[in-house]
Amino acid sequence: MIGTLRKHSQWLWGIIITVIIVTFVVFFSPDIGNSSGQREADYGTLYGLPIKRDDLAQAYSDARIGYFLSTGQWPDRDERARMFGFNLDAEARQRLLINHHLKAQGIAVGDSAVAQEIKNIFTDPQTGAFSLQRYEGMLKQHFGSAGISEAAFERFLQHELGRQQLTRAFGLAGKLMPDRAADAFFRRENEQAQAEFVFLATSNNLAKVKLDEAALRAWHTNNLATYRIPERVSVHHVFLPHTNHNAEADKELAANTNLVKLMEMQYQTNVFRYRDTNGTAKTFDQVRDQIRSEFRDETAARIGFQKATEFGNELFKLAGQTNRAEILLQLAARKGLPVKVTEPFTEFEGPKLTNAPNNFGRTAFQLAPDEALGQMLPALDGVYFIAFKERLKPEDPPFEKVREKVAEDYRRAQATELTLNEGTKLVQAATNALAAGKSFKDAAKEQGHIALEVPPFSRNARGIEIVESRGIGVEELRDQVFALAAGKVSSFRSVSGGGFVVFVKSFTPVAEEQVKAELPKFAESLRDNRANYAFREWLGREIERSGVMAPLRQQAKGGDSRMNVIE
Repeated sequence: MIGTLRKHSQWLWGIIITVIIVTFVVFFSPDIGNSSGQREADYGTLYGLPIKRDDLAQAYSDARIGYFLSTGQWPDRDERARMFGFNLDAEARQRLLINHHLKAQGIAVGDSAVAQEIKNIFTDPQTGAFSLQRYEGMLKQHFGSAGISEAAFERFLQHELGRQQLTRAFGLAGKLMPDRAADAFFRRENEQAQAEFVFLATSNNLAKVKLDEAALRAWHTNNLATYRIPERVSVHHVFLPHTNHNAEADKELAANTNLVKLMEMQYQTNVFRYRDTNGTAKTFDQVRDQIRSEFRDETAARIGFQKATEFGNELFKLAGQTNRAEILLQLAARKGLPVKVTEPFTEFEGPKLTNAPNNFGRTAFQLAPDEALGQMLPALDGVYFIAFKERLKPEDPPFEKVREKVAEDYRRAQATELTLNEGTKLVQAATNALAAGKSFKDAAKEQGHIALEVPPFSRNARGIEIVESRGIGVEELRDQVFALAAGKVSSFRSVSGGGFVVFVKSFTPVAEEQVKAELPKFAESLRDNRANYAFREWLGREIERSGVMAPLRQQAKGGDSRMNVIE
């Protein structure tokens, strides 16, 4: 199949990833151990039948490829995966379920459709030029290094194309929306509101607050937990920066006779990464130095991590005799490495180190005088080794020590209260004024405030500068305005830095010309969204019915930790 592409391709251009990955975030524990050996293993069941290892392995492969095409990184190498809520085990099992239904529904994607999809993915939409060189570069440089074969990529595309057919089949109910309903939705979403608002800034009332010593002491007593200093620790740390190995990295790269070819491959498979401020792709010559620098940094990081591992092996070998902080201090002194001490820090705030990894604080809080050495802590630009120094108990500082903070909190709390009172008073005054035939602006002026006009906006408005510049979220303003009738005033709404009152002047229906021009596209988009929603609902029900996620749920609840996954 791909041989035909190789035979007839004459084009060279950038890679565009157009595969649309429909992601469903499933909240199960991602901390699941790898299976060991080739023994028979229990991978759970699917509709009561045992899950086969080969089927689950293919689903894991699909999940990894899908994540890579979406992010440019492999999930097992990307620290952002868990932060994004991506769970490889859950994603693989979901794909396993979908693959099962592809077979059950008789959905089979042919080779020609897969070949066309590959051309689509690796073709620039403006020129229509397919790049075989970049396709093969992707296979060798990215897929090959991750253990993904060309056949596995083709199977992934088969499943993705089949998944699209499955979405259309089970999302069909969502497509069945009459034109009249779409028309009503369009008119509702594009109705224009005209409104005025008053923003009351808390900062305007700060100067009005009088600081009474007795009131401050009472505030401190009533809010002791606010000023309590939690438990803190301080640790010794040795940092091994990767930049220490830049010279070694330069030497290694200089000896690599294939360096230019590797740099060109890096450029070819990441051409859209190298763009100027206007979004125009740079030439290889323009980014040659940048790519060389990236190679140097990656090589230095590899060397640095290897050296840090050697240091760690030596350190923990010595710690086998006595796991005390002196071991790190002595080894660092012997190797001429500087040892520093952190300021005391809490577990959640972490140390005042700009490059400290996320688990620095958590690791430090697990240490003790007789278990003083922490695990090796890789950071983005080096590796940390830490050792326990001291632990400070929680303390409630006396009033005199935190008086300045108490005064600040008290002043702001009282100013907030004054702002609330002003806002409530404005609402009542505006309501009475409107009933008497006066304007909202006049009512605001009588209360010493200025009413500002908001440019006309609809329910789908995203940015309103005059509102956002005052700390009011557009969504919050929309919710207030479209919940009111024309001629009505809202209640006072508190926001960060103050609060606001809004008055709805009128609503303007969408112009018929706009309805005629935009409704067809809107209706199609609405039906697509409804179809996707219907498919997600169906999939959610099938996940429950099939039991495919049961092993992950069991482990998340502290059940059988021996549940197997594919390596």
